[in-house]
Amino acid sequence: MKNYLICGGTVFDGLGAAGRRVDVRVRDGHITEIGPNLRAAGQGRADESLAEEIVDASGLIVTSGLIDLHTHVFAGVGRWSIEPGQAGLRTGVTTLLDTGTAGALTYEGFERYVIKEAGEDIFALLNISMLGCLQGYPNTLPHSIGELADAGYAHAPSAIACVQQHKERLIGLKVRLTSSLAAHNRENEEAGLSAALEAGAACDAPLMVHHAASRVPLSELLARLRPGDIYTHLYHPHPDGGFVNAASLAAMREARSRGVLFDVGHGKGAFAWHVSEKACRECGFWPDTISTDVHAFNLHGPVWDLPTTMSKFLHLGMPLAEIVRAVTYNAARAMRLEHRFGSLQVGREADITLLRLEETAVPLPDVLEATRPAPRLVPLQVWKRGERFNCTPAAIANPAVFEEATPQHR
Repeated sequence: MKNYLICGGTVFDGLGAAGRRVDVRVRDGHITEIGPNLRAAGQGRADESLAEEIVDASGLIVTSGLIDLHTHVFAGVGRWSIEPGQAGLRTGVTTLLDTGTAGALTYEGFERYVIKEAGEDIFALLNISMLGCLQGYPNTLPHSIGELADAGYAHAPSAIACVQQHKERLIGLKVRLTSSLAAHNRENEEAGLSAALEAGAACDAPLMVHHAASRVPLSELLARLRPGDIYTHLYHPHPDGGFVNAASLAAMREARSRGVLFDVGHGKGAFAWHVSEKACRECGFWPDTISTDVHAFNLHGPVWDLPTTMSKFLHLGMPLAEIVRAVTYNAARAMRLEHRFGSLQVGREADITLLRLEETAVPLPDVLEATRPAPRLVPLQVWKRGERFNCTPAAIANPAVFEEATPQHR
């Protein structure tokens, strides 16, 4: 295994501190030193076993490996998922959280054939529906297959048994509350939420909730969430969003004060510029975590990858150190894995991302095809388990044009 010295970059530790011009030394797959002028300090060493490759990171951003808290990478099952590599190392992301693509009936195959074979670390949230996510948008097939179309699909005992059996990678629960996924029956949505909360409590595990175009009122949902539970699709443009009136915003603030976390979950239908600008700039309601909800229907726009999603928050005015924190330490903490991932620390396995900030602004679209100019973060290299990999930045030749699909509930 090669040794590396990453020199001259602006290093963000992931904990919210401003970037520092320091070097990072990697030996035997672990971070052994972080500090200034490490190259000069090591020039007098005669031990050839300490030989290291110098990586010039001048003008680049050095962070802990990026974590995407909301992805769909159960490739080969249903119509949602992409290959892990399409959302992972090539994009600067070293750790992926798949959020509910698999249910209790399908999870074992996900772990055996996808998670264990991937170059990235993949963790998962179990869909409370035993089916998991099988279908894409309702308009992609003649018949919509919603995972809560039958209340019986939301089976807490099956979910509890599955999570307890696969604790290493299966770290929580997921429920999608959208009326069209529940046969437009509020009772089905309520059954899904109740079962997910029951399973989360029994497993002492976090619950991520997708809530958009739902018949369950936002205030009622938020009141039932526990500290550490995650509300995703924070800036969606549907009428039941958190920024449509003072009462909704008050419910959001109250939930945050109790420890509920708020995640971006950009998706194909869940990030609108007019909503995020109001939420962030007027209401001061910034996300705890920034994630893509990347899947087959947005991989080629308007999401592309996590660094592009991060770039949109530069336009909104979020400090770079906080953007990095949202995709490193905060994401790891939401997964209860901050002891392993999310910050650059001496002694940890080398899990590192190099990014370049391109100052020339490019127009980046939201899910409604509105665009805003933003400087773009581009991934260049990653280290995973001590090995270095080159990234392949997304080609955004014409970012205002992307794959056609009706943005319904994602």
